[in-house]
Amino acid sequence: MSDKTRKIRLNDWWKQFLTGVMGTAIGVGLTFAVSNLVDNNKKAQVQRQTATMAVYDIDEIIRELREDLQRDDALFPMAMYLSNHTDKLDVVSLDSLRQAFVYLMEDITTMPDWATDTKEKAFSSSMDAWQNLENTQFYDNVQKCYLKRAELLRVVEKDEVFRKPITDAYVDEFIQRAGIDEMEYDGSLSEKAFRRLMKQAYEKPETVRYLRRYMLRSRVLNEYIDELTRLNQENKFLMQLSDEEMEAYIRKNVQKTKSATPALLVGCWDAQMNEALQTFEFKADHSLDITTVMTAFMANLEAGEGDAELQTKVPISYRQGGEWVLEGDSLCFVCHPGEGEILSIDLDLDSLPESAQEKGRQWMEACREEINAYIQSSEQSVQKCAVSIDLTGDRMFLSYQYTSPLGETETIRQQLVRQRR
Repeated sequence: MSDKTRKIRLNDWWKQFLTGVMGTAIGVGLTFAVSNLVDNNKKAQVQRQTATMAVYDIDEIIRELREDLQRDDALFPMAMYLSNHTDKLDVVSLDSLRQAFVYLMEDITTMPDWATDTKEKAFSSSMDAWQNLENTQFYDNVQKCYLKRAELLRVVEKDEVFRKPITDAYVDEFIQRAGIDEMEYDGSLSEKAFRRLMKQAYEKPETVRYLRRYMLRSRVLNEYIDELTRLNQENKFLMQLSDEEMEAYIRKNVQKTKSATPALLVGCWDAQMNEALQTFEFKADHSLDITTVMTAFMANLEAGEGDAELQTKVPISYRQGGEWVLEGDSLCFVCHPGEGEILSIDLDLDSLPESAQEKGRQWMEACREEINAYIQSSEQSVQKCAVSIDLTGDRMFLSYQYTSPLGETETIRQQLVRQRR
């Protein structure tokens, strides 16, 4: 074989060898590049999931704190009224007496819903939270939120301002001393004994102090709610979490729902609003009652000349009637003009100075006329909402579009809780 032929064959071998090496190198490089791309994508998804979980959990803490505050706002007026009118304890309805009892009685059997720290533990113990989350400000904010929650729990459990006057031990001692004729067959107190228990409770100085500190407790809770809301709004901005992402997380991880049916809707459902508690009673004949209790309505009353203006919170409740129908996955309902009534305007005139009582009567009359005008002139516009119910059948989720007077449109989401009787 000539030298020229040998060189040609050798060159061909080197070309094939180098081509194979290059191909292998490119293949390995591409494999690592794709693998790295997939890993980075998975890491980014885990980061978003961890961040969304924490933001949603803090939103839930805020919502549950607001519900607790609104529940207290709804119960306080009756408890305070009976404190000022202890002579009515023998004649007031049992339902009213139970409202006062619930407000004044401690509950040591369960932790508040907002105190559940399962998600906090998952976030704090997650390697992704402190190692993979690149936004340290977000991580610090989340930790601040959870520290605020723990701080509030200590305040509620330890501070005298939040200590309820009717303790479990107090009730147990009362039951031990009750006579046989004061006990029902199921071991509960008779109506007569229950009224006597409430009379004794209202004689305790602790009860007077607890009622007088109502505004202080409300202010403390609102301050924590405002701070948590501010921090969590910042969290959403830092992680660029959109409403769509939050909704997708809820649908996938939280809101396990089923389609609504007329049979599932029938019953009473409570909805907490910013300044009101609404109860929707969907009846089997498709009629509807909506009871609204405004717990934070403020009355500004001018007393005598030269006296300071009085400002007092006046709970107001009224009922509206209408009808409802289920169309596919949409709930449609409408209130009928004139079908309704004022249930209460709870301004205690006797508690006002004499110089302000006449102004109080005038204010109540003007308020009554205004609410009656609203009930009479309610437009028959049908409210249409997307509706679903959770798997327990105890929570209803509504969403609908709202257009403001300025023409801005937003999606309103509302949660209703079934009353259990």
